[in-house]
Amino acid sequence: MGMGDPGHKGMLAEINVTPLVDVMLVLLIIFMISSSIETRQVQQEKQQQKQAEKIERVDQKVPVNLPRTDAEPVNLAQEKKLVLSITDDLRFFVGDTLVVDCLPLAPALKAIMGARRRPWGRDDEREFKPCLAALVTKLAANQKLQRDGEMYLRADESLPYGLTLKVMARVRASGVGKFGLVADPEG
Repeated sequence: MGMGDPGHKGMLAEINVTPLVDVMLVLLIIFMISSSIETRQVQQEKQQQKQAEKIERVDQKVPVNLPRTDAEPVNLAQEKKLVLSITDDLRFFVGDTLVVDCLPLAPALKAIMGARRRPWGRDDEREFKPCLAALVTKLAANQKLQRDGEMYLRADESLPYGLTLKVMARVRASGVGKFGLVADPEG
């Protein structure tokens, strides 16, 4: 019998709130614990990403200003992958070894480099062909590349998009099956 009107002799149809409060408190405790665990996991992932970033930065001896992205970091040094780097002054490196310096091969490309840039055009594509031919020749002689068929590209953020795509297309056409782009993780 519940509390109610003392003059009333029958059963009362009131909702018993005690079990509802018990269930809600248990759920509240579960959510609090799970949110603290998730916060710790996020902090651990950030620390791992920072460590991977430090390791990767140590391996980057060629000065390239990479674009930012939220992609998953890959430790290229640990996996011993070949990395083709293109600097802002059109120098191609495999690892930290200079492979091709484009400006002596195509002096007209100096106009698209530096502070007063102009858009990448058809004339630049014709001018860039000797650089690409020299690059493909050097890459064809690389035994590790021919064996693995895999390469990563680190292109400076300031380079024209068309130039980067031309390099990618020629490298893929020369027999590289897997091709990835390297970028810095977003801040």
